[in-house]
Amino acid sequence: MIDPRLTAAWSQRFGLARSPMFGAEADAGDGYHEVLLDGGYGSFGLSVVEERPNPADVAGWAWSSDLPHHVAVTEKDVQVVRWDAAGEAQLYSLTSVNRDLDAFYRYLCRDRLRSNRTVVQHLVSLFGRIRSLVAHAGLPDARSIDAFVTVLGDLIAENAVAREPEADGLPTDAASLRDALAGPTLEEALSDIRNAPSTLSALALHPHLAVRHAGGQLFQEAHFDLVRAPPPDLFGFVDAATSVPTSRGGTHFTPPALARCIVDHTLLQVAHLSSRQHLVLSDPACGSAAFLHEALRGLRRAGFNGALRIVGRDISGSAIAMARFTLTLALRDWTPAGGAELDLLVEDALSHRGFPEADVTVMNPPFISVIAQTAEQKAQLRAVVGDRAGSRGDYSMAFVSRALEALRSGGALGTLFPANLLTHEAATSWREHLGSDGDVRLLASIGDFGLFSQALVHVACAVIAKGQPRQPEFTALVTENDPGATGDALRELRKTAGTPPAIAVGDEHWKLFASDSAVLAKKMPWRILTPNQRRVLDAIEARQTPTVGDLFDIAQGVQTGNLKVFLFDDEAFRRLRLPASEQQYFRDAIMTDSIEDGRVLKYYHLFYPHGPNGPLFANEVELAAAVPTYYRQVLKSNEQSLRNRASIVRAKRSDWWGLMHPRAGAFAFDKRPRIISKFFGSDGSFALDEDARYLPSTGHVWSPKLQSHRVQPSQNDNPASDAVDEPEESDIDASVSLDVMRAYTALLNSRAFMKLVSFRSVTIAGGQLDLSSRFVSPVFLPNLWEQGEDPLSGAVVRQLARATITNERGQSPNPTDIDRLVGRLYGVAELGEV
Repeated sequence: MIDPRLTAAWSQRFGLARSPMFGAEADAGDGYHEVLLDGGYGSFGLSVVEERPNPADVAGWAWSSDLPHHVAVTEKDVQVVRWDAAGEAQLYSLTSVNRDLDAFYRYLCRDRLRSNRTVVQHLVSLFGRIRSLVAHAGLPDARSIDAFVTVLGDLIAENAVAREPEADGLPTDAASLRDALAGPTLEEALSDIRNAPSTLSALALHPHLAVRHAGGQLFQEAHFDLVRAPPPDLFGFVDAATSVPTSRGGTHFTPPALARCIVDHTLLQVAHLSSRQHLVLSDPACGSAAFLHEALRGLRRAGFNGALRIVGRDISGSAIAMARFTLTLALRDWTPAGGAELDLLVEDALSHRGFPEADVTVMNPPFISVIAQTAEQKAQLRAVVGDRAGSRGDYSMAFVSRALEALRSGGALGTLFPANLLTHEAATSWREHLGSDGDVRLLASIGDFGLFSQALVHVACAVIAKGQPRQPEFTALVTENDPGATGDALRELRKTAGTPPAIAVGDEHWKLFASDSAVLAKKMPWRILTPNQRRVLDAIEARQTPTVGDLFDIAQGVQTGNLKVFLFDDEAFRRLRLPASEQQYFRDAIMTDSIEDGRVLKYYHLFYPHGPNGPLFANEVELAAAVPTYYRQVLKSNEQSLRNRASIVRAKRSDWWGLMHPRAGAFAFDKRPRIISKFFGSDGSFALDEDARYLPSTGHVWSPKLQSHRVQPSQNDNPASDAVDEPEESDIDASVSLDVMRAYTALLNSRAFMKLVSFRSVTIAGGQLDLSSRFVSPVFLPNLWEQGEDPLSGAVVRQLARATITNERGQSPNPTDIDRLVGRLYGVAELGEV
């Protein structure tokens, strides 16, 4: 006798979300069939049946659902089928699997697909062919999505009784679209699409499974193709793009696994959800309804049975067409007993005075930094957020603020936003507003850039309850750039059932823990720190450790405004064949690829026509006389573009041949030893510039502040004697210890220091940290000039200095040893372990 409770037991054990595999289709046959989701690499289809199913059949189910595996459990055994190896089904006894369920699940996670011919890729290729047919029929490219959902609807409803288009979530003119596309080319495309491609052709496509379980990713990828690429013609040739929809930019993709987890955590914060008579579910930037679709499935899991109104808004008509199709089919699978109403509109939600009131809002608003915003978007942000937007407000802030304002008492908001808003000083007032108007229940920093296709920013998540008793703790989650870690973390988050975990869990790649809500009430960054990291920071602060900004001036490098005109690598510089008389006007410069492992391995040649007091050449005649070859070969032919540089025009400068920002008065002519860094980096991104030789073009310069290494008189000194007269500035400059600068170089290149930077800075794709002054200046940094005078800590300073010398000779020091020395200078040995 098979046990129908097995799916629930496995769901709870593994931390996976359950959802029925089938709707009203007849494909399933007898038994219980569900999908268990959010496993990262370990999501799978599960059937509890009397007899083992045909491996080829269930492989088609798994492939169509975009799941790696199908697992069939009978009374005695367990069959595992990976869709790209349907002929190699694995069979285990149920007893052996039950003996170590966790080991069985680890096996599923490790048993990766060998093929990338996913159902999403397969159906996106169909979308490309539909676009060609749309173009051939003379229809606007913007109708491609309408045509695509019409074809998908026909595939799903094959042999079914014809209904009105609206009943299937199709455009009202679906019949006209069918007629326009009809013909042998469409029939050939549909014939090709009914099975997987090439060697996987034994796999049958189940379109209803694809839309039900892979629709979120499918429609987002199709929409992205629509806006980024011109439509191919019938012969595969690409013409100019014809569809240019309004776009807010930001992340185009909402990972279904993350959306599902955030949705479920949000629903768990809604007061009396299962007994509510009415519920309004909203997404004011819904896209193709990835969040709304997952929320609908989440409400089913939560047992909601009242009247439901689903509100979705987006500026893209194509997105709303996909959302309508997806949600209509989802409501056909399940509608609460109280009924459901779809309220989907093409409009800019921020163009109104407020969002529609909602009990639950879940969203991935557009991420647009201040430099990328249009004038209209800047005005909208200012109108909604006001001064809370600060000087670096992101467009997403307006959506989050409006959504919280529109949230009814007892409701909850789940949202994504750029992770830098957690720590930006400019967003302090905005964070205070969120914390005062709502109660933060979850903060997550998701470092897995693989989740976010085309995104170049680090993503954070928040769940905020409104009008409910404040909780003393919130759930905090941190993951690194590791897909496996993200899957593990999301499963553990699901196991918490919406409450902060009693015990912190995780490994070196992720952490899930409870955090004191009081830290959010302070005018401080919302750093998501593990308990151990918080203890280390508190210990460093308790020692009254200074900050980087106390000890160093950090200046951004020179900015040319046109790299190809001013900056040359060795080969390009040789090709110029400049005489020595012209080469003297070039300085050595560094770029992103110049510094590796704490050493300058490559430098560039920068034309630098500037002196300490301004331009070297009073006019163009002097310029041409001084550098005739360079002037003739490079400068003159680029004169117009150089004149048009914004800063040159704004400052009304006559030296159009000069750098945009030469930094002449900052560091360009300062000959003291200094440290140079990359603009974005990690450990190993700093180098000592002992002779002040280099000008960073993409990077920063760290110059010691005079007071940071001022030697204080000892108690035995006589304040009245001539021996302790206040030293001249030149004496102070001369007292800068080269050994201390070497020690600082080793310290800054350490993993321990970069961990401290990561608590303050923001991450870009690839895991690199922004090393700009605004992020790095508040980071704690010991005063090595003072510590160098102490016999014990002075020995550690000298050890670090020797490490830099050794490294410059090409012998990299042991990073663990360096972290240990750095921990001693901070006075917190645990620093190297955070």
